[in-house]
Amino acid sequence: MTQSTLLTPGTVALVTGATSGIGRAVVVDLIEHGLKVVCVGRSHDALVDLCDHCGDKVAGVALDVCDADFADNLKEALPEEFADISILVAAAGSDIGGRQRFDAGTMEDWAGTIETNVTGLMASCHAVLPGMLARGRGHIVTIGSVSGQQTYAGGSVYSASKYAVRAFTESLRKDYQTEPVRITEVLPGLVRTGFAQARHAGDTAMADEFYAGFPDWLTADEVADTVIYALSAPDHVNIAQLVVTPTGNK
Repeated sequence: MTQSTLLTPGTVALVTGATSGIGRAVVVDLIEHGLKVVCVGRSHDALVDLCDHCGDKVAGVALDVCDADFADNLKEALPEEFADISILVAAAGSDIGGRQRFDAGTMEDWAGTIETNVTGLMASCHAVLPGMLARGRGHIVTIGSVSGQQTYAGGSVYSASKYAVRAFTESLRKDYQTEPVRITEVLPGLVRTGFAQARHAGDTAMADEFYAGFPDWLTADEVADTVIYALSAPDHVNIAQLVVTPTGNK
């Protein structure tokens, strides 16, 4: 059996949430493997910075995955050489207003978490799947969370969104089990990124205090390495789920 992989120079990947945290780390890893990467994020300035860092192997597209016209807008924005997307890493995520009791938060924040983590993920998959099916090859990696396996106080909406990611990803895999499209979910434990700071409207002190309450955490680079591991499997191998957690040994 010929063993090939999509993780080869020239392959086009799309990464959402590309300007920070896990998404940015994945972009850098993909570039190092010679891929061309479509970087989707909401901040134009952050995309410019990312493109300056990564060079001509990336195309920055300032879009919000929650927009109803995301798929059409993405298609219009893509340069021709980045149009044939064979890999999607759906890393866009939100927990703004999280880590507090449900009634203490606002419905605007809770709805934003669901829209980004669930609806935005679905929109990203819907945008790339037709092309993958037409070309007869593709790989979708969703970034879930261990919060999609177990709940915690103060995480009612975030956990709900990640349980939805897990259900959606598992069902998607069954939808396309006879097609040449692989579906993988990566479920990290605690990752130290700017995520906690964003949760508290940019309050660095609160973010530092949050992480200080844990003995250990993952880095974005370590989660990105897990994504690369899944992508590097031969075409006939589908790694369904990868749960990655810190050991507490740092």
